[in-house]
Amino acid sequence: MVAWGFNFVALKFIYHEVNPPALGLVRFGAMALVLVLLCRVQGEEVRYPKHNGGRILVQGFLSMGVYMVLFLEGMKRIGAAEGAIILATTPILTAFVAASVKQERLVFGTLLGSFVAMSGVFLVVGVGAATGHMDWLGVGLLFASAIVWAVATVISKPLVSRVSPLKMLTLSMPGALVVLVPYGLADAIQTPWTDLTTQTWLMIAHVTALAGVVGFMGFYRGVQQVGASAAMMYQYLVPILAALFSWWALGSGLRPLQWAGVIVVLGGVGYASWVRTKLALQGALRPEP
Repeated sequence: MVAWGFNFVALKFIYHEVNPPALGLVRFGAMALVLVLLCRVQGEEVRYPKHNGGRILVQGFLSMGVYMVLFLEGMKRIGAAEGAIILATTPILTAFVAASVKQERLVFGTLLGSFVAMSGVFLVVGVGAATGHMDWLGVGLLFASAIVWAVATVISKPLVSRVSPLKMLTLSMPGALVVLVPYGLADAIQTPWTDLTTQTWLMIAHVTALAGVVGFMGFYRGVQQVGASAAMMYQYLVPILAALFSWWALGSGLRPLQWAGVIVVLGGVGYASWVRTKLALQGALRPEP
């Protein structure tokens, strides 16, 4: 979540010199190379499981392909505050998607905590986004990315119970090629990569290695251990972290109401996590046969 929180700042720096399509394709290539090398180092066999190869590719098509295009294009059109609050709807969407496929049960305490945390997110980022022009195409793209990310997360749950998060993430990457190649090839060829500043390269390294490899591996390990909905609860921290990083890197501070929102968000996440942990120990989160 720390790496993903800084993404909102990193993208704003990168977009001064690199367009979203070029960034998406180059990030994909570098991330795939790092993942394959990590598999070699850790002795993971880069081979698709007999009965899950197609599902892994679909997961990659959604999470590394469709989601990234929607997210990158949406963030180009809308501010960090608006983007953070729209993506903060993902945990609630994930809970409903997981329940719709009978992967998990909807729990009142989790929903209550989710909506409490959501109100805090509105305080944190909504106060700063209340004025100014609203790009509704950007809003639509980011909300669509939240839906796609929720679906991809639910798909990943049974996969990471059979293979390691590293192997699943590595094998999922080719599924995104059918989206990212036509989306980014022309822009990647036209981008003057040798003329980019050191700052831009550092930001690209962040979105590739930290937010990409480390962030996704950590997130899927969380899905493996606690389930899709519980892992998604931590995404409520992203807007908070994004606001703090914006204050640190861009000099934009938080207003008093936004600090109140920080407390509300952490309280909602903490309550929902406590409820889920308590019910998980009692076996109450498993769906009915």
